[in-house]
Amino acid sequence: MTRIIICCIAMMLAFASARAESQPCVQASVAAPKPKKELRTVNYRVQLHCKECVMKINENISFEKGVKGLDVSLDKQTVKITYDPSKTDESKLKAALAKIGYQVIGNAEDGGEKKKE
Repeated sequence: MTRIIICCIAMMLAFASARAESQPCVQASVAAPKPKKELRTVNYRVQLHCKECVMKINENISFEKGVKGLDVSLDKQTVKITYDPSKTDESKLKAALAKIGYQVIGNAEDGGEKKKE
């Protein structure tokens, strides 16, 4: 009886080691770093009147597809949006601002004047 138990244990150990050798290491594929997505930032001049304007933009624009970061400044009258260009673009972001009632006056970097195309 003891011989049978010892044989069974030896077979289980042999089977377990053979199985471990045949499977690739899963951790090697997990350890590979993911490529960083390219993000872009746009800084719009928007006429803001009060703290409620800031809250309204924060509550609505932050949930737009592709928006990764949002900074609304009442003092500077600017809305800085960091976004994923594979999911959205500047025209969609302007449209989202217009949808909630805010017109983009221009880019904050160019003094607030609209770009001529």
